[in-house]
Parts: sequence; C-alpha cells; structure tokens
Amino acid sequence: MMPNNIRYLYDADTGIELIFCDNSTISYPLHNHVSVFTIGMVLDGSILLTTNQSTKVYDKNQTFVILPYMPHSISTHDSYTLLSLCIDKSLIYKCTIDTVKNNIIHLVGDALDENRINQTQVIQLLNCLSMFTDMPTLTSGIDNPFIDGLKKQLELCPEDKFSVDEMAQNAFISKYHFIRSFKSEVGLTPHQFQVQNRIRKAQRLISEAETITEVALTTGFCDQSHFIRQFEKYVGLTPSAYKLSLGTFKHDAID
Repeated sequence: MMPNNIRYLYDADTGIELIFCDNSTISYPLHNHVSVFTIGMVLDGSILLTTNQSTKVYDKNQTFVILPYMPHSISTHDSYTLLSLCIDKSLIYKCTIDTVKNNIIHLVGDALDENRINQTQVIQLLNCLSMFTDMPTLTSGIDNPFIDGLKKQLELCPEDKFSVDEMAQNAFISKYHFIRSFKSEVGLTPHQFQVQNRIRKAQRLISEAETITEVALTTGFCDQSHFIRQFEKYVGLTPSAYKLSLGTFKHDAID
C-alpha cells in the first residue's frame, strides 16, 4: 500500500480519475473540482461532507455526487475508506452514458482484482451516472463578466503572478469588496481558487518532471517548502509520495 494509503489512477485518454483512500484520516479543506463531476462511495467508516448546500454524514456503502465548481470540504473523526471517481464534464457531454460506463469499468478493473471494491459497489457507482443523462450543459453561473473572465484565467494559467490587490484594482473596486464578490460568485476566495488550480496543474505535470523544484517553479511557487505544504493540504500526500502513488495509463477509449 502506498504512503498514507492513497492511490491515484488516471486514464490519460478519457481524463477519468479514480482515487482510492484506504483507512485514511485525512481531511480536505474547502475546494471545488473545476469542470469535473465527482462520484464518491464510502467503502468503510464515515465522512462528513460539507457543501454550499448542506452538511451530511455519509456511511458505508453510501454514495454522493459533487457537481463541477461546487465548493465542498471533507472531514472525519475516525478512519474511512473512500473511492472517488472524477469525470471531466466534456466526456459526459460528448459521449453516451454507456460509453462512459465502459471506460470506468476498465479503470476500476484493478480495484476489483485486488478486492478493494466488489461488483455490487461498482454497479451502485455506475448507477449514479444516470443523473447526468438529462443534465443541461453547465454554465459558469457568474453574472459579473470581470470575475467570470478572471476565474477562467486562473483556471488556465494559475501560475501567473496575480496579487489580490492587482485583481481588485483591475476591477476598480476595493480589495475587500473584490474578495467578497469573488467568493460569492465562485465559492472560494481568489487566493484559494488560484492555489488549488496551481496544485491541480502540479498534479498533471509531476509524473513527467525531473524534480519537484521544477514543478514548483512551473506552477508559480517560488518557495518549494510552501509548495509541498500546499500540495499535501489539497492532495493528502507530499509531491514525492503522490508521484509514487500515481498510476497513469493510456488505451483506446471504447466507442
């Protein structure tokens, strides 16, 4: 088992990611998943999931769905085992649900082989996809065009040097009014949103990079120790442990 009992499996062809947290006690701070649908299943223990809509305890064999951009956090008082399936929204919109299911089955094959999850739980997980069938195309839902544009820029280029003061000046409003407006629209402060997207970019780069320092600098962190702390806060593993836990594979997506 990998350090901290977390395993990441990523399908480079479909963008589907499977995260398996086994006997974990890690809590995750407020964050959102940009452009990603997440289906979670508690395999053992329980977690407390807090979103902008509710706070709820999920116990063994219960599932939950988190929509793209929905702010949420996970906390726990005891150990838990959690399977999270992350699916890029573009895959949901361009493929049939059956196609997505087939690709997921390929991805969870290793977990089935290692008896980490049983067939009944896989079926339960796949049944959650049905709620996406008739879902309309998601929009940003942001009325302020400046904040919407800034959000997109922070998603694409989170490594760019944007201070909160500069963002507020560009919006012609005070710093504190800008922070409140951004959080009201996006669910996170500008700094939280930028840092989480830097960490996401680091996750994509880390398997190919020669050093952790290279990843830190590429994603906008001048201080490597600060990068490591933030990475572990959002991912649950240090960058080095994450690289060891990461399984990336490619295959021809099933039509």
